[in-house]
Amino acid sequence: MTDRVKWLHQQIDEDERIAKAAAHGGRWRYSGGETVGAWTLHDEHWSIASMTLYDTEQYNYSERMPAFRNPGYINPDAIGAHMALNDPDRALREVEAKRRRLRLIESMLENPPTRVDGPWAAEAYKGDALVAYGLLRVEALPYAARPGYQEMWGSSD
Repeated sequence: MTDRVKWLHQQIDEDERIAKAAAHGGRWRYSGGETVGAWTLHDEHWSIASMTLYDTEQYNYSERMPAFRNPGYINPDAIGAHMALNDPDRALREVEAKRRRLRLIESMLENPPTRVDGPWAAEAYKGDALVAYGLLRVEALPYAARPGYQEMWGSSD
């Protein structure tokens, strides 16, 4: 198992840990509204988050938010919909999909084709390995900001 494959397994395990810690009452939903404070992310049992917006002139956020970026640029409906779309149940399904893809990639790297004959046999296996390394590069991209990511993983092999 290469360092990149081992690292990817660790990142997927971390995704699973986080999703399981956040999962409580099923699928997340977002309810928008016309009044401030009505934007709520919730599941069947709990209110998870409220996207309440405050004017920077009313509350002094100058140390945390530059003056040119007031809350007017924030779209609570888009934020709420994005958060609901990425609920823990979906994250856990994605974890399973990533694990399956990674197992397929590992299989391509570890098990050369058994029924390739003729003058193109070596080239066929080389092609499978190049595809597998390219897929590893793609699988690592979502985790580029995490510790342990190596820039060379994002370049061509």
